[in-house]
Amino acid sequence: MITKKAEYAIIILTELASHPSDSLITSKEIARNREISVNLVVQLLSIMKEANWTSGTRGPSGGIKLITDPSKISLRKVIETIDGPIGITRCLFSNTPCQNKTQCSLRGVWAKAQNNMLSVLDEVSIKDLAEQAAGDF
Repeated sequence: MITKKAEYAIIILTELASHPSDSLITSKEIARNREISVNLVVQLLSIMKEANWTSGTRGPSGGIKLITDPSKISLRKVIETIDGPIGITRCLFSNTPCQNKTQCSLRGVWAKAQNNMLSVLDEVSIKDLAEQAAGDF
């Protein structure tokens, strides 16, 4: 399951990608613009900094900016950075043997659905979302 934290991380990265690459925006501005708590924005920005997606400057004229090309940040990367591996069902990732594993007719369906979902999440980038959002205005 994709968590709200991962969704918020995508929203924050999309906000950053919607600004010129040389401009800075504060965590408070992001929180206000996207209606996310400042504490959560700061927490997620810390994870994004560790992933080398963002850089921050402290002080009165400080802020955050993307340092990675947003076309190189897929939704899958963001979700997995925040939530860990994405799974449509536990059976595909379970380390414990399933007594039905060899004769389960659902396993192939889950695996196909999983692969299709991951393919879509790999194809869509933060840049794509930022461009789509810009077109909505």
